[in-house]
Order: sequence, then C-alpha cells, then structure tokens
Amino acid sequence: MARQVPGTLPTAIVSAALGIVLAAGCVWAAGPWSGGQRVSERRGRSPVAEKPVAQASQDSLAPSSPAPSTRSAGPTHVPAGAALLPVLAGDKPGGALTAAELADALSPLTLAPGLGKHVGIAVADPASDALLFDQHAADGFAPASTNKVVTAVAALAALGPDDQFATRVLQGPNSGSGTAGTASIVLVGGGDPTLSTQGPSSDPGYQPASLDDLAARTAAALQAKGVNSVTLGYDASVFGGPGLNPTWSAGYTDGNVAPVVGLMVDEGRAKAADDLSPRVTDPAAVAALDFAGRLAAHGVQVVGKPSAAAGGSGTAAASELARVTSPRLADLVEHMLTVSDNDLAEALLRHVALADGKPATFQGGVAAVRDQLAKLGLNLAGLNVLDGSGLSRDDRIAPEFLVKVLSTAAADNHPDLRAALTGLPVAGFTGTLAEDGRYTTPPSLAGAGLVRAKTGSLTGVVTLAGLVRDNSGQLLVFALMADQAPDAAAARAAVDRLATALAGCGCGGASAG
Repeated sequence: MARQVPGTLPTAIVSAALGIVLAAGCVWAAGPWSGGQRVSERRGRSPVAEKPVAQASQDSLAPSSPAPSTRSAGPTHVPAGAALLPVLAGDKPGGALTAAELADALSPLTLAPGLGKHVGIAVADPASDALLFDQHAADGFAPASTNKVVTAVAALAALGPDDQFATRVLQGPNSGSGTAGTASIVLVGGGDPTLSTQGPSSDPGYQPASLDDLAARTAAALQAKGVNSVTLGYDASVFGGPGLNPTWSAGYTDGNVAPVVGLMVDEGRAKAADDLSPRVTDPAAVAALDFAGRLAAHGVQVVGKPSAAAGGSGTAAASELARVTSPRLADLVEHMLTVSDNDLAEALLRHVALADGKPATFQGGVAAVRDQLAKLGLNLAGLNVLDGSGLSRDDRIAPEFLVKVLSTAAADNHPDLRAALTGLPVAGFTGTLAEDGRYTTPPSLAGAGLVRAKTGSLTGVVTLAGLVRDNSGQLLVFALMADQAPDAAAARAAVDRLATALAGCGCGGASAG
C-alpha cells in the first residue's frame, strides 16, 4: 500500500509543519538571507493585473552596484547530493523507490481540473536513464520559463562557471585632434545586461558591475593623461540580429524584457529601481547618455551627444582605459533561475552562440544551445525552442527532456553545471516559489524547503521542473507541464501538490498501515 500524499490527512499536516521547522533551519544555513529570502532575490513585488506574459518576467530584480564577491574564488566541486543537502534536509533512511508506488501517489493528482487536458509529467532518478513516472513525457509542451534551465546548462557547459562579461572603455589611436585636451573614447558593451546604475547591494554573493565605477576609472585614466574632455561613442555590436523575437507578444517590453542588445544598464528599465518598469526602446543609447553624465560628475566633460560607433570598436588598435566585469557566470545563472530573469536569459543565449562560433542572434543562440547539449550526450528530439527565456509561445520542450537536462546537471562528472541546480528556487522560501502563497498551506505545505524547482507561467501555461529528495532519501528530478490550463491559480496549486507528493511520498520506505 502506497503512503498517503502529504497534506491529505491531519496527521500529515502536523508532520509537515514540524518538517518546515527543520527545513527552515536548513535553508537559513544556506544564506545569505534578509527577511526570509536570499538578499540577492527580489525585494517586493508590485501588484499588477495578470497579462499574457511569463510570470517569471514579473519577478526579476533591479540590479545593484558592485563590491568584491565572496564567491570570486571559484566554485567548490562537490557531488550533487552533497551540494543540495542544505535545502533538501539531507538523506533519510528507507528503501528504493518503486515506479508502482510513485504512480499510486501521483496519478490521482494529475486529474486536477485546473491542469486542463494537456498534462505532461516525467519523474526520474537522476542516475538512471529510465523514467519512474511517465505521462505524455515525450510530448512537446510550451515550457514558459522552465526553458531557462536549458539555457543555464548550455551556458555553463559552453563558458564555464567562472566566466565573466566585461564592459570596457577604449581610447582610439587618433584621439587628441581638435580642442586641446579632448580625446575620443568608446563605451563598448560586453553583453552584460546586469550592468547597474544602482547603489551598493547588501548581498555579497551577487554584485553586478557598476556604471559609476566604470566612469570613475575612466575619468582617472583620462585625467592621468591630461585629458578633461572627450567625445563619446558607444558600441553594442557584440550581439547581432533583431533585439525582439518575432514570436514574442508586442507587450513584453511593458515590463518583461528589453530589446536584446550588447550594451545596456539596469536591464533596459526606464525606471532603474522598478522591477516591473517598461523597457526603453534603445538601451545602448540610454546607457551611453547615463555614462556621459557620470563622466562629467567625475570631472571629464563629454562634448556633444554620444553617438553609435562602428561595430568592432574593440580592436587592438584602440587602447583600453577602463573596464568592469559582471559577476561570475555561476552567480548569474543562479540569479537568473531564482528570480527568473528574462533579460539575463537572452543575453546568456547569445553568449553561448559566441562561444560556439555562431552569430549572436536568436537563431545562432538556439543552434549553439543544441550543439552544447548534444556534446553533453543529450538526445535533442524533445527540444524545439526559439529563445532562451521561454517567452515565446512557440517554444516546445518535452518533460522527459527537461528531466534529462536536470539529471545531467546533477551528474558527478559534470560539477561545472551545478549552478543550474543550486539556483533553482526553494519552495516557500526563495524566488518565484516564495510568491503568491505557494507552499504555505495544505496540501503543498509539506513541500516547503524540500522542493527546489524552476517555475514557468504564460497565459494557459503552468510548468515546474526541478528536484526533490523524497521521504525515503531518494533524489528525484521531475518536470510537470500543463499548457492548456484553464485556471492559472488552480494549475499552480496542482503542480505544487504533485511536487509535494514527491517530497513526502516515502514510496521507497516501508508500507504504511
């Protein structure tokens, strides 16, 4: 007899509440924290009407200015099980999970009316090629923001967890003509959408580069050369192609994603500190204007208006005056997954293209992602996407493919992919799994602190993909996908209850009763 799904009986609810105390202590230990959330995550959410856009896009954090990161020494390579213990509450004694017991726990929950008629579920032991539970697992589903898991793994595989993106200021070899003391400089974007105009962050683990720091360093370098006025160009050519995907809804720039360009500040927000701010139409030009003002504040005047420079300004012929660098890629990936950052996902897609020798466009990025995942040994039959964020309603991913991607990130022979797991939101505690009351009431309460997963939401689409350690100590990876959901709130509750069933099923332990 399979065990009761947590949250279905009063005794289970009591046990769940006690489990939360343990989970909270474990999650707290993984810090840093502020008010119950990692301080690198969002600091509040403005209430907005539901729109046909990714839920994740409403959850991104306005970036902040830098200080040395405590993670800069590089990643510690440890097995996936050990790396995830702080949030999964550790191993528990028990036997091996059986597919039959898992089916007994999950099958009734897949019939929740809020999920709609097209529901796909895949559950697996990450060490095995076989699925433990399969419901339309090979079908293609609109993934929404669970697509970011795919982008994260490809980026880590292509670039490595320690890679960083530099924003530079160059001085051309022919500078100095015209007014005495005037030089020509170019602000060169390195594809870092997190470059920030904001004040210092309280989170030592996630520190975006500061535009003001770049201006101060540039001014100091110029003044050391006796230069106190400049003309300013800007170069965003590191990325190419259209900035907006043709399959995206026209309203996405109202608060979900900026045009994807190689130079921007504050992810292109018109109001830098407002997560839900509309995005500017020309992020590179806005970044250059802001940089000009900061140069002036540091004693170097910009003559005229900043102008777009010819692509390829970062050649050997120009000398570098100053640079700032983004956080490590591992930290960027964790941030992207926790707060579901669309702008960062699309930038990473293009960086994968550059690393793979392809054009830094939507098409080039998608092709490069496929190349990187194929090199990891993944069968690509279940992957058909058009972007890196999951905003496209034409994206399709099979649940079994997401499970294979997660299993690959959990494999002990791929430690450089671990940030794709450690960045997943923790149910009831962090990121997009700490919003809308998720995992705070029965029947999903028992999953709080134990389920770790990436959310996804578009109109009619609710998805969840991640991992959990069940009550017998078995580490599981899962993908829960519904893309004809008639009721978003009910569908979220249903996928949360399914994930909680995995967390508390105990299907591999002794039979109940």
